[in-house]
Amino acid sequence: MTAGQRAFDLKISETFFRLVTESIRLFSNKKKTLLSINDVVNDRSSSASHIKSTYKAGSLKEHLRIIPTDGDVGLSLTIMESSAEAIDGSIPDLEAVVGTSVSFASAVSLVLFDFIVEENTTEVINKLGLDVEDAQAFRAAAKRTETNVIPIR
Repeated sequence: MTAGQRAFDLKISETFFRLVTESIRLFSNKKKTLLSINDVVNDRSSSASHIKSTYKAGSLKEHLRIIPTDGDVGLSLTIMESSAEAIDGSIPDLEAVVGTSVSFASAVSLVLFDFIVEENTTEVINKLGLDVEDAQAFRAAAKRTETNVIPIR
């Protein structure tokens, strides 16, 4: 760790871990280079202050219910001090919205949730570089027809 960085050793749930890996995959694909969770959090930390006004309280509560924060999976996070401060600064507002305490790890989970929601809107449509109409047509065409023929090996 260098000056201007803060390190966290978190114990997260398996579902939170899957959120982490999906975020890394989407972010790496977006940037066209292999990146880490540290890169994702550093890039997205500025969105932490907007989460309270971007989502309904029920959506944030539901996310934290579906993807619980605490668990047995280790996650080492080393992020810029400014990123840690941005996330820390969002916690009081997040607590007011969800009506319960929000840990630093839960705030990170909400930042990743925001990223996944934002990217999924375009990724589903553009995953293969298709526009909306072509993506719908491709999904309809990408189905096997039923047949009673059994292939011989």
